[in-house]
Amino acid sequence: MEQIAPQKKRTWLKPVIRLGIFAVVAVIAFFVANPFTASSTEVGACLKGNIDNADSVKNADCGTPDANFKVVGKQENKSEIGLKLSGGTECDDYPTTDAYFFQGKKGANDGTLLCLEDLKNPGERAPAVGDCLPDGVVDAKKLTKEDCATARYKVLAIEKSATFLVDGSTVCTQVPSTDEKIQWQRSGGTLPQSRVLCLDDLKK
Repeated sequence: MEQIAPQKKRTWLKPVIRLGIFAVVAVIAFFVANPFTASSTEVGACLKGNIDNADSVKNADCGTPDANFKVVGKQENKSEIGLKLSGGTECDDYPTTDAYFFQGKKGANDGTLLCLEDLKNPGERAPAVGDCLPDGVVDAKKLTKEDCATARYKVLAIEKSATFLVDGSTVCTQVPSTDEKIQWQRSGGTLPQSRVLCLDDLKK
């Protein structure tokens, strides 16, 4: 009678299965403990929570009542110290920025900066190029837009300048048709913002 050789036990299989189960559990545990990471968040996404309490920040569906912020800009390789020194001016290029959120290791330069629009309490928005402003806006404390058919000024360009109030001759030089220059500063919001508006006088 032909003897059937006994099958060798796959002693290596159990450790592999255990290792695989451990890896899956570890990944699940990581995402449960860390449901939100700034580096994996894309521009256009919405967040909920208090940005002053990083542990409370989570992803949210835009348009839902619990969505507090919308990501309007994202920058990698930032440092927390650099942001404290700059006051968040890295987000100045995103005009609807009201606040920012930083996530990264202390002292390292590999953090992620998210520039956020506050969906519940937005700050004042700067006029855009092409917007028109009424007469008297040069001395006004708050800018209001007006229909261009009746307005006095039209915004030709918008520039950033920290020295405008000291020396305004350095701004709007690339816009030769500028008739007037005024400084706009955000009111409201948690992130300060300042711009110089190069204006065309429509009634000259």
